[in-house]
Amino acid sequence: MGMSAGGGKGGANSEINVTPLVDVCLVLLIIFMVMVPRNVPELSVRIPPESKTTKPPNPTDEKPLVIGLSEEGAITLNTKPLKEAALGKELGRQLESRDKKAVFVDFEGKAKYGKAVELVDLARRSGAEIVGIMRDKDYKMPETLRR
Repeated sequence: MGMSAGGGKGGANSEINVTPLVDVCLVLLIIFMVMVPRNVPELSVRIPPESKTTKPPNPTDEKPLVIGLSEEGAITLNTKPLKEAALGKELGRQLESRDKKAVFVDFEGKAKYGKAVELVDLARRSGAEIVGIMRDKDYKMPETLRR
């Protein structure tokens, strides 16, 4: 533990002085120990109890609800022609039995934009949580509704 001030023959000392390095490391260790929280907060999660009964699958859930609007203004619900007044009631009735309350609005290219917006609003008022605009090439307006 002795410290030498110089070489034995008057030359330079080639040993590294590690005392300042150890001091700095100890100070950093103490700082990091103080900054780390001692107890980590826990997140409590409540899981609902397991249900003993299983819900039978609803056949209406398989087919999405699609409101169609033709260029002439004819309205359909899943290719079934309806008047606008009956559409709201029918949408509300069908949405009650569904878990996913999603409705899609498909309007032809030259259909009136204002009428399409009214149908989106009607779907929202009828209980739809998700209203989407779709462009499905397989879904065609029935020919009986075209002039």
